[in-house]
Amino acid sequence: EDDAFPRDRTSGRFLDPAKLHALNHRGEYFSVVGPLNIQRSPQGQPVIFQAGDSEQGRDLGAATADVVFTHAASVEQGQAFYRDIKARAARRGRDPEQLLVMPGAEIFVGDSDEDGREIERHYHQTDHSFDLALKEFGRNFGWHDFSQYDLDEPFPQASLEFARSSFFTNAKRIADQARDKGFSLRQAVEFGRQLRPGAFVGSAQTVAQRMAEWFEARALDGFNIYIGHPGQFRRFTEEVVPLLQERGVYRTAYEGSTLRENLGLPIPRFGG
Repeated sequence: EDDAFPRDRTSGRFLDPAKLHALNHRGEYFSVVGPLNIQRSPQGQPVIFQAGDSEQGRDLGAATADVVFTHAASVEQGQAFYRDIKARAARRGRDPEQLLVMPGAEIFVGDSDEDGREIERHYHQTDHSFDLALKEFGRNFGWHDFSQYDLDEPFPQASLEFARSSFFTNAKRIADQARDKGFSLRQAVEFGRQLRPGAFVGSAQTVAQRMAEWFEARALDGFNIYIGHPGQFRRFTEEVVPLLQERGVYRTAYEGSTLRENLGLPIPRFGG
């Protein structure tokens, strides 16, 4: 229990045995008596993030996750995913408001909208060379090594088998696309490394407005932000965040001391 370790020096009482419970779990795959000799996390249990856009992935997230990580190219795609995952959670008897949707968002902030797009192009070219893209290409395929193939031969469709326990949905999309377009491996890698302009790029005002619009349109509950360069992180925190705070969609102080509290998620309660 939360207060099972009083650590009272005066009485010499380190543990309250009445608050330390044996699990006696017997399941299909393992059995364990427990308990551990450590205190429980202040979060009750860690926040569970789930990623995966397949039917199985969506069902898994709706059934077990606290937060679902996804991607949407447009606010309409975001809204469709949001409605779907919340409905799946409700069908499983969960409160949909206790399952958060947080898509990834790559952010570039410039002095103007065009400057932001130029920064996006610059970093894309700098950070996504062909050699690096070839090395990373195998990520969806269970980190299969594609450097062993002739780049100018047809895309090796047999490599899809290596994705069975990896990002199979993405890998199948890549393989199907390569087959339908008649891509060689080189062309598949080049196609994958093309710049696809992001939704949250431009001046600080533009980025803040679009982030707020997606939130207010119920396309998400929050953002999983990735910013690859310190200068851009500084511009986001110093220029975009204050605008979001002025708009009332971004906190000005943390509500709690844990990630779970700050996401507004309750501590799970198990048993009777």
